[in-house]
Amino acid sequence: MLPPRYALRLPLGLTFAVLGNGFFVAPVFAAAAPTKVAATARAPSNDAELQFHVLAGELAAGRNQPLVAAQEFLQAVEISPNADLIARATTLALAANDATLALTAAQKWLVIEPTSLEAREVITRLSLRLGQSDAAYEQCVAIVRDHPGGKDDGFRHVALLLSQEGEQGPAALALMAKLVAQYPKLAGAWQAQSLLALRFNDIDTAEKSAREALRLQPNSKDVPLLLAGALVKKGDFAGSDQIIETQVKISPDPAELRITYARLLIEANQRDRARDQLQRVVKTDPANVDGHFMLGLLALDERHMDEAEAQLAPLAKDSERAPDAHYYLGRIAEVRGQFMQALGHYDKVISGNQALDAALRRASMLAKLGHLPDARTTLDQLRRQYPPLATRFYLAEGEILVDAGELEQAVDLYGMALTDVHDEGDVDVLYARSLVLERLNRVEPAEADLRAVLAKTPDDARALNALGFMLIVHTKRLDEAEKLIAHALELTPDEPAVIDSMGWLRFRQGRNNEALTLLARAYEQFPDPEVAAHYGEALWATGAHDRAQTVWNRALEDSPDNPVLRETVKRLTP
Repeated sequence: MLPPRYALRLPLGLTFAVLGNGFFVAPVFAAAAPTKVAATARAPSNDAELQFHVLAGELAAGRNQPLVAAQEFLQAVEISPNADLIARATTLALAANDATLALTAAQKWLVIEPTSLEAREVITRLSLRLGQSDAAYEQCVAIVRDHPGGKDDGFRHVALLLSQEGEQGPAALALMAKLVAQYPKLAGAWQAQSLLALRFNDIDTAEKSAREALRLQPNSKDVPLLLAGALVKKGDFAGSDQIIETQVKISPDPAELRITYARLLIEANQRDRARDQLQRVVKTDPANVDGHFMLGLLALDERHMDEAEAQLAPLAKDSERAPDAHYYLGRIAEVRGQFMQALGHYDKVISGNQALDAALRRASMLAKLGHLPDARTTLDQLRRQYPPLATRFYLAEGEILVDAGELEQAVDLYGMALTDVHDEGDVDVLYARSLVLERLNRVEPAEADLRAVLAKTPDDARALNALGFMLIVHTKRLDEAEKLIAHALELTPDEPAVIDSMGWLRFRQGRNNEALTLLARAYEQFPDPEVAAHYGEALWATGAHDRAQTVWNRALEDSPDNPVLRETVKRLTP
């Protein structure tokens, strides 16, 4: 083992200390390349050589050279077989994406520390990835056998471990099947196999394994839900309902069972069935907070605002869901245009998962109420309080400025953001600034920002689409626009904004029938005012004036001030 504290004297007279289980090196400097020691020179002691490799490893890690660092730590381990050092070497080899070196390090780790669960995890995943299924299986056997929580927990651990290897589904399932065969009477083994099969969408195996687990352990709390989940994925909702109704009769907590089942149904887009389960919960237990909360969110998602408010308002008064309830009540007030009420709700969200978004929305409400300086001050305070999230707060402030019509201020803000966050290639800020520059008819710098985004992220579909559409509207470079939008459409074939861009391109090219097909599809999926403007113009050009007027009038009811829509209608109608 390493001594708890030791120091290395370098010729420069600087002292480098290694403390405890971690390593602290100061100051960092550019070390000269190591030179060979002359044969006649005195050989360094093992301690000195060990310290040299540790130091070299930490210096390489600090310079973002994980492969070099891993190799240095492996050399240190050859001198001193230390678990902390080999763990560090393994971590660095993984960071370097060198699976072979990481596997070698993890195998040495297991020799040094035979009880290390972490080493077994690394060996399992890398062996599976490298096609060494026997080696992976050997480690899984050991995890199950030696797991401190028992064999059932060992199987769950293996299922979770294998589920992380998304590209190795068949190999992972084959390994699990081999492992389960060693424990055919253990319910936890079949349960783990069902979980893993669900992860890799092998629904038949998931169902069969869950049924066997339930046969072996009929009083299980978790397995019925697992079986119900498999049946839901299979589309056998009558079967999953039957499983749940049977279990409700014997469950010590039927409400929780129904709520969990409702979540499965919502994920499968079976909202009516989920609502039925939740209504049964609140009918039996009117004070059930989670039941009312989920009913409220379902109603909100379907834009049934009165129903959502009725479910959520009581929870905001005195329940563990109060912060979340206030947040969603604020969202309801926003939709209704009740900005003062929304602000009041957001002010009360000072904890929970929605606290940050509530703070952002609070700033937005201040701006909508005419208090733009207060909104900006709020966001500046958030940037100072949470520096790692500065970009997000800059984007929110920029959006507020755009909504207020302060486009030049928004451009200046985005420029400051690129400097402040020390990342001139920040794609989100560049993208946002490009949109504002285009609105100011400053097309060249807008194009430059989008080109900068694509230089960093060539497959950014939104930037490809935005640049392509910009070229359609402001230039005659339609062939170039087509290449950009076609690439975006290849990446996101179902995105309405991209479909609309391709439709508008076809219209500009005079290919009206193709344009109508694409624009109708985009409008059906996303009846945005600009999509409505494009679709209506294509209809108008082909003589379908009544249909065009219907599309425009419907869009004008929701967005009477949209500039693109208003310009289109004014230009084409008498």
